[in-house]
Amino acid sequence: MLNVGLTGNIASGKSTVVELFKKWGATVIDADVLAREAQAPGGAVLAAIAGRFGADVLAQGGLDRAALRAKVMGDDAALAALNAIVHPAVQQRRLELQRVAQERGDAIVINDIPLLFEVLDPAQFDAVVLVDAPTPLRRTRLRTLRGLSNEEADRIIAAQMPADRKRPQSHHVITNSGTLAELEQRAQHVFAELRRRAARAGVRNEEPGQTLVLCAVDAKDAAAPVLKAIARRYTDAGMRIEQTTPKTLGKTLKSITPLSIVATAAAAEGARAAWDAAVPPRPCRLYHLSPDPDPIAVRLDLRPWGHDRVSLSEEDGAGLAPRADLV
Repeated sequence: MLNVGLTGNIASGKSTVVELFKKWGATVIDADVLAREAQAPGGAVLAAIAGRFGADVLAQGGLDRAALRAKVMGDDAALAALNAIVHPAVQQRRLELQRVAQERGDAIVINDIPLLFEVLDPAQFDAVVLVDAPTPLRRTRLRTLRGLSNEEADRIIAAQMPADRKRPQSHHVITNSGTLAELEQRAQHVFAELRRRAARAGVRNEEPGQTLVLCAVDAKDAAAPVLKAIARRYTDAGMRIEQTTPKTLGKTLKSITPLSIVATAAAAEGARAAWDAAVPPRPCRLYHLSPDPDPIAVRLDLRPWGHDRVSLSEEDGAGLAPRADLV
């Protein structure tokens, strides 16, 4: 799993990039949502906030965010006190969700954290993405989209760490100074790089350039789309992909020795016969897709790009320890 921190100052376009990453298949953990959950009525965090800032930051048993904002805006000590109350609870919940995502097999987790550099160590993430825009443009967005005055916009902008200090510590910077289409293009470029890193991390014990053979009966094979999704993932990982059918698999195995073969359920019998007949026999690992894998064989869970999680069973896998990924 690639654990990514994504941040950006107000009106930079960070939320738009988060939604794009989510649409393209990333798991998103939103720090603002976690903070709201932590500050829910009846919780220890809300009680601590009221104890520090006074009961007037409460409204109808919940948090009056406008009243609290007025007390911490421009007051570094008050803001630090608020962060000390809220962020440990948010961090604990974030780590729990990251663990769940890893166990689920999610490949890329985007941690949407507006104050990443202000309250966290960026080194805890595998990659940090910063969304940025020129200050005059951000000021204009705050005026037109949120109805703020120039003074209010400048006060909010000045309260945040300047992006110039964040850029050197970021692995990727997405500049949002043009159209939405331009932003999407830049975000797509960064996401493609994150996908390559995530895919490569999944096969870190294998050498790039090794071959993965995918075997389907034909283009009408019901599971062919799953193989296409697997091909996308392992191409990103630097693997070579060879498409075959049961009829051509034997010829393929005469010319190359692949790292693994993945066959659809419909192609499994023919693939097994070609695999047995190869010289030497059974020259590599053979997996097949099945809705009901053999309970004796090793079962592997795989999350290919653009597809739901799938299960594979391995021929000759009885007694072997399960692996976390295909290769």
